[in-house]
Amino acid sequence: MTSMDERDTYEQPTGEAAALAAERHLGQWQRTFRMKQSRLFGKHNASRLYLYDGGTVVTGPEGFGAAHAWDTVRVLRYLSTRNGVPWDARYTLLDPQGAAVNIGPGTRVFLKDEKRALGITSVVQGALFLWPDVWGEHILRAVTRAQLPKVLAALERGETVDFGAYKVDRHVLSGRRHSAPWSQITEISSYSGSLVFNGSLKSTTVDSAELQSIANPDLFLRLCRRLKG
Repeated sequence: MTSMDERDTYEQPTGEAAALAAERHLGQWQRTFRMKQSRLFGKHNASRLYLYDGGTVVTGPEGFGAAHAWDTVRVLRYLSTRNGVPWDARYTLLDPQGAAVNIGPGTRVFLKDEKRALGITSVVQGALFLWPDVWGEHILRAVTRAQLPKVLAALERGETVDFGAYKVDRHVLSGRRHSAPWSQITEISSYSGSLVFNGSLKSTTVDSAELQSIANPDLFLRLCRRLKG
């Protein structure tokens, strides 16, 4: 892949984007990502992804704008493949009210069951912003840094944390069909885009789920490694 031209990311936020960021207290602007100018997707030529210290702002056609704070956003990553090899990553940003915006290359369609499990109330198809390997990983890491302490504190209070395909508390990992105590989960692996949990007893195996159906997958996996036996 061609190396990213750093100059491409220096475009200052528009007044509207800056106002959205200020309203959500996102802090200082860091970088901007745009999409390759295109006649086919011309309506998105002015769309932008702005990264701030405390979150992100996504803009789109017809005045669309959405601000997401790292400490409240839920992120889904859908990896499409070509000849069995990961090719494109489509990211979905979900606000606390369930409004979703899809950004990056690839296609992501949510079925009714997925929408219900993730609490999705609406979906906007955003732009195919350049360099998704850069901004996508940045977003996942920023979310983990912001939310891991809060999640650990919630578990200590005896609360259950919902990641869509799984629910987590201090003692148990619950899938959509089966649950198992953390003390009996010995191995977590990934196979063909799905997570697989192995237990010390056959009866403790938690049902597998596709990584694309897990909200904040980086945070979830970090938590699993801390809690498993």
